[in-house]
Amino acid sequence: MGIELYWDDDAETVMLMEVSGSWTWDELFAVLHTAKTISQQRQRVFGAIVDVRGGLQLPGGSVFNREGLAQFTRITQLGGGKRGPIAFVGMSGMMKSIFEAATRIDKQAAHDTFFVATLEEARRLIYPATRRKNEQSA
Repeated sequence: MGIELYWDDDAETVMLMEVSGSWTWDELFAVLHTAKTISQQRQRVFGAIVDVRGGLQLPGGSVFNREGLAQFTRITQLGGGKRGPIAFVGMSGMMKSIFEAATRIDKQAAHDTFFVATLEEARRLIYPATRRKNEQSA
């Protein structure tokens, strides 16, 4: 499987998604659905670290085709709750550019989103941001 989901900590406050090589849109949506379900069941906001250092190969090769744009739109419409902070580890310049273009449409999408080089850096940012987010919603 190209996408794996784990808890990054024993307290189960931050999820770690490891993406490596080829994956399918169905895999991505299954993982996102799992994360959303857990968040709703526990009625709390979770932080997320998405590690793409193992390689991020978009299905169909690009988001700039009919299928890619449809799936990207589907991701942006997931909503339904509070999104926690998220850090992308090892994201390429092209993928950052796609994200930045999308955030011009939805400014809130960029809130509490970080692009970092290492897991350690991601953890230094995500854990405090997750605590803040849950304190604000309490």
